[in-house]
Amino acid sequence: MKKILFINPNINNTVFGKMKMLALPPMGLGVLASRTPDTYEVSIVDEMVDTLNFDVKANLVAVTATTGQAPRAYRIMEEFRKRGIPTVMGGIHASVMTEEASRYADVVAVGEADELWPQILNDYETGTLKRIYRANVFPGLKGIPKIDRSLFSKKYMIHSVQTSRGCPCNCSFCSVTKFNGARYRFRSIKDVVEEIEEIKEKRFFIADDSIVGLGKEGIEHARTLFKNLKGMGKSWGSQVCITIAEHDDLLRAAAEAGANTFYIGFESIETESLKFMDKGVNMRPMIKNYKDTIKKFHEHGIGVIGGFILGSDGDNRDIFEKTIEFVHETGIDGCQFTIMTPFPGTRLYEQMRNEARLLYTNYPEDWVRYNAYEAVIEPRNMTIDELKTGWRSVYDGTSTFGSSLKRSMKTFKNTGSFTNASINLFWNYYNYKAIKDFNF
Repeated sequence: MKKILFINPNINNTVFGKMKMLALPPMGLGVLASRTPDTYEVSIVDEMVDTLNFDVKANLVAVTATTGQAPRAYRIMEEFRKRGIPTVMGGIHASVMTEEASRYADVVAVGEADELWPQILNDYETGTLKRIYRANVFPGLKGIPKIDRSLFSKKYMIHSVQTSRGCPCNCSFCSVTKFNGARYRFRSIKDVVEEIEEIKEKRFFIADDSIVGLGKEGIEHARTLFKNLKGMGKSWGSQVCITIAEHDDLLRAAAEAGANTFYIGFESIETESLKFMDKGVNMRPMIKNYKDTIKKFHEHGIGVIGGFILGSDGDNRDIFEKTIEFVHETGIDGCQFTIMTPFPGTRLYEQMRNEARLLYTNYPEDWVRYNAYEAVIEPRNMTIDELKTGWRSVYDGTSTFGSSLKRSMKTFKNTGSFTNASINLFWNYYNYKAIKDFNF
């Protein structure tokens, strides 16, 4: 029986690569594995949690990669090609840097590969593989094959599910809309619930870009999902658009369905920075007061982990101290502070390239720096050193063990949940440790 090896590369020697305990199973590879005929033996290796053996027996190797993972993905494929094993590369980076990827992979899949994969396998069997396969449409998600979770490593702290794809927000720094489309596509609630029931653990993560989409269709999808999750006895977290705070009934339904933590892209506390990022959704009247919005989540017993991007063109030198003050004043439970990064395929990348502000352009080697934790552009209103030092100072001012402990106690007070308090103590201090000793 022929063997197919699916690989998710690590980003070695980076902050992101050190955060192994936060790794989630590579759902995209799980979907492709589920679409592989049972005439093949399949396995998945995720370098975030396991070690890749280049001498493993395989007839075909398929590798996914974000931009930061691309250099490692290229090295992996070179090693297998030396052994005479054909390679396929997909994912967001290969989709936006197709010609580059085709220099290192035998086959490049552009776009969501759900419906490309059967065609690639058919051509592989007949010896007629093409260099590039392009998805002409965004595939529907109804009836998507069930993922075989036994293929995933046992080392993940938490498992995840996906209920939808797509995002209409189209923020200037984000590639989701380009890769997954601006329109939401939803899985069958029945299929999602059955998949969740098969997860043995009591906790799981919903890996949608937002569990509650914009518009009536997205809201109804979330409302139906929450209704079906209620009474399952499981707790979960998810990424969510801040607009859920406009709907008290949805917040209540989410809490009753087991939601305990939401990751929200606040992005910035500065209006000019939100404008620069095209994050207008965060400035809607009912939610632009972040402090009141966070309080709403707490009133329903839900903790909030906020994502913040530092170093945008709307930021001045005082953004770092302002952000520290915001964290302590609002009682936000967890935070992830990243540095403005122009990923290829985004409007931000085109702008930075046109303005000659990209600091590292020795591609593909320099792609490893595009991981959201390194300064790769010339800031407009501060020096590079001020950005690096300021970014570190925000972690120092909010996430040392002492600060993380105090914040977790505040989480317990605000949400009444020991689980939330524990999650955020771990999250904040673990992120702090990952960046503390990293040298740029």
